[in-house]
Amino acid sequence: MKIKKNKIGVISYIEPEIPIASEGAKELKNVIEDCFKESEYKIVINFSSVPYIDSEGLETLLDILGEVRKKGGSIKISDPNPVCNDIFTASRFDTLFEIYRSAEKAGRSFL
Repeated sequence: MKIKKNKIGVISYIEPEIPIASEGAKELKNVIEDCFKESEYKIVINFSSVPYIDSEGLETLLDILGEVRKKGGSIKISDPNPVCNDIFTASRFDTLFEIYRSAEKAGRSFL
């Protein structure tokens, strides 16, 4: 699997190691939907190993953000590389998602 998932306490940490585009976006959505099936609604997506995200990936993030908010949860983004960070800023996703420099800080923000 190209997307790792780890749960620590009530927080699920998702770490994609592929571009969040086309198949990568679908795979990310499947992993997040698995979290929902297990009633996991506090999610950190670590972008440290994601080379880039395209419009399909951004749309996937919006879809899952809407779903998790309906369930009373939240998704935080951590460790975006400069390319992903620029894309989040240009698309104004930095106003929709809390973005942290580390997964640890993102996880602690839930407490």
